[in-house]
Amino acid sequence: MPIFQKLTLITVALLLCACVTTTDSRFSKKASPEKAVESYVALGLGYLRSGDMVMARRKIERALKIDPDSAGAHNAMALFWQERGEIDLARKEFVKAVALDDEYSPARYHYGRFLMSQGQLQSACEHIKFATDDIDYAGRVVAHEDLGLCYGARQEWTQALDTFEKAWQLDSNSTVSSLNLTKIYIDRKRFDLASRWYQRFESVILKHKVKHSAQSLWLGVQIAMATRDKKAEARYAVQLKKRFPRSQEFKQYKRLKGMK
Repeated sequence: MPIFQKLTLITVALLLCACVTTTDSRFSKKASPEKAVESYVALGLGYLRSGDMVMARRKIERALKIDPDSAGAHNAMALFWQERGEIDLARKEFVKAVALDDEYSPARYHYGRFLMSQGQLQSACEHIKFATDDIDYAGRVVAHEDLGLCYGARQEWTQALDTFEKAWQLDSNSTVSSLNLTKIYIDRKRFDLASRWYQRFESVILKHKVKHSAQSLWLGVQIAMATRDKKAEARYAVQLKKRFPRSQEFKQYKRLKGMK
């Protein structure tokens, strides 16, 4: 999973054309400080996503120079340090961002994901949940997906089920939700419900012409075996063997079938 919100280069380019018609100095003279900070943060995140660390840091630092108390800028700097593997610096910036504005959902969400990566699951779930409860937060669907993963990591399966279902209600193209719901119901031996969610997952990847992963094929195999659908089992197993012969999923299938 990416460590920062999705921001396409097209969006960055449009923002650049609309707000930065000449130079940084023009920015500070013509634009309000608040708008300038927002634009520099957006540019910094765009550069971060494209892998240009020098320009990413330069734009984010420019935002912080204009407003040292910007939660958005500190959140962006935290993501920069996290991407560089500087965990202590990232934590410091996340804490600063949340302290400046504890109702700023992007910082709460990204800090929660950071805490997940550090194994601090209880705090992680609390921060991410704040973002899911913010109906105006643009990343609400992804926040629900990550909250479901967080609950799953804590083995809080009822909360995980509810959260993944909510993510799917918000966006029926959420394959993270449909696939994780499939897995949870397989583990619960509820193959009727697992099959239903798996069908929803397959309809989305078919519509968007996305290929199966080893994990999704293995889930298909398990459902087919449980429902004694030999044709489906063979179909998924053949794909698993052909595309992922060295995967853990195919090794599990071979052990299950007594294959060498």
